Amino acid sequence: MTKVLVDSNILIYAHQKKEHDKHSKCANRVNELIASDDMVLSIQNLVEFSRVLTEKASIDNELVRQYVFDLSETVRIISYNENTVMDALLFSKQHKIHFFDALLAATMQENGISKILTENLKDFKKIKWLMAESPFE
Repeated sequence: MTKVLVDSNILIYAHQKKEHDKHSKCANRVNELIASDDMVLSIQNLVEFSRVLTEKASIDNELVRQYVFDLSETVRIISYNENTVMDALLFSKQHKIHFFDALLAATMQENGISKILTENLKDFKKIKWLMAESPFE
């Protein structure tokens, strides 16, 4: 099967039971991807996930640290470098998308990942080589 990068918003919903309908759809899809060994995350996803859960959802830092540890032990984590940042600047300008979405796309491209599970279909569908899928459709 194709490797799929799970966007931060989906990862957050998968861990937030407050959003019951979104939580169950995201948790189910994340669990399927983990079971099939097709889930990929970027360091950026872990950073955004940690920030939102600790600062916006007020989840205890130690619990979030455990989530990050569990994810890092379970799925492939990809990273970026200065070349990725330069590519992201090009993507952002070319596709008229936010820099951090462009950074995620550039990181995916460098790592041979062409599919993303996201709530943000509008921006990611602007990138022709990238397949964007939502668990809500």
